[in-house]
Amino acid sequence: MAKRILLSVIVTIALLAALVPVVNAAPPLQAGQAYTVQKDDWMWKLADKYLGDKYAYPAIAIATNAKHAEDPSYAFIWNMDLIEVGDKLYIPSAEEAKTIMATKHTIQVETKDIAANNPFWAAVWDGAQKAAKRWLVDLVLNAPTSEADVDVQIAQVEDAITKGVEALVVAPTDASALNPTFDKAKAAGIPVLIIDSDTTWPDKLTFIGTDNKAGGKLAGKFICGEVPAGSEVAIITGHMTAQSIADRVNGAKEAFAACGAKVVAELNGQHTREGGQSVMEDIITANPNVKAVFCANDNMALGAVEALKAAGKLKDVIVVGFDANPDAAASILAGEMTASIAQSPSNMGAFGVVYGLAAIQGNKIPTRIDTGTTLVTKENAAQYK
Repeated sequence: MAKRILLSVIVTIALLAALVPVVNAAPPLQAGQAYTVQKDDWMWKLADKYLGDKYAYPAIAIATNAKHAEDPSYAFIWNMDLIEVGDKLYIPSAEEAKTIMATKHTIQVETKDIAANNPFWAAVWDGAQKAAKRWLVDLVLNAPTSEADVDVQIAQVEDAITKGVEALVVAPTDASALNPTFDKAKAAGIPVLIIDSDTTWPDKLTFIGTDNKAGGKLAGKFICGEVPAGSEVAIITGHMTAQSIADRVNGAKEAFAACGAKVVAELNGQHTREGGQSVMEDIITANPNVKAVFCANDNMALGAVEALKAAGKLKDVIVVGFDANPDAAASILAGEMTASIAQSPSNMGAFGVVYGLAAIQGNKIPTRIDTGTTLVTKENAAQYK
């Protein structure tokens, strides 16, 4: 009797278990749906639950941004790891997700120099490559082999337009020289996003990069706090036709004027170590009492350090650069360069890709996206090596 009762209970439990739905096993959607982000949601969890593949999460981000272009109540996602509780997402159907994952848009990121020549551009390329992989973008990276090669950059951008890229992300070598080329891109329906150095072209979608004038002013204020009032200072500029360089220099000059420092030299170091070393030699020959030099990039600052070391004057002259690249960070830690101004070059590349794709989808893009600046000294230089 007891055995029959036990068997009946087991059978009843088994039947009830079969009737209870599995809460977490959501079936693939037959059609897309809106979804409000809950606590502890992650993109990969949602993809696993609704699409049956946790690696299909880019489809949710891309589909949500496409919806945002039509309906701003949907979230705009610029970082797939930063969805917030209350965000409205669009979960595509499994079939929609399959199409999204198989579709790649072509974006060209055109910088001033190739990655191999400068750690700054290497970081921009790295950020763009990582974002392109995640956002399913077919990425083209290109650049002249010198920041002075304006004509080469123009030819490369025009070639990209001819080949039909869907968005252009450009760090222009000159503030105005590429304007006629950008006009051609506009006529072809290709959105143009500017990174690093701004342009005078009025139809750019956005400028993504550092507030270079604020960064130059930060460098100048630091120098003012390190040298006696009225000291002689110098500036190694780089090409002033590049808006980023002009802004850095003008920001530093404003700071020097405010503290009473006297700018005794302002020379172009051609963006290279060799150029920085050469003009620093000229500066200390003509101005033996100079107390500090601001360099508009770290390559020139490292060259200035070499000139000062050779002249036995490094301990007497403060050298401040701009970019906080790994070589500069190592120099600061070694007690040679005094400081540098850090940007976020990786973000310039990454944001260029993310917002370039958003533009292709028809989204309205903020007209300015600031990546910020940080003063780098011995106290924090290890973070930038």
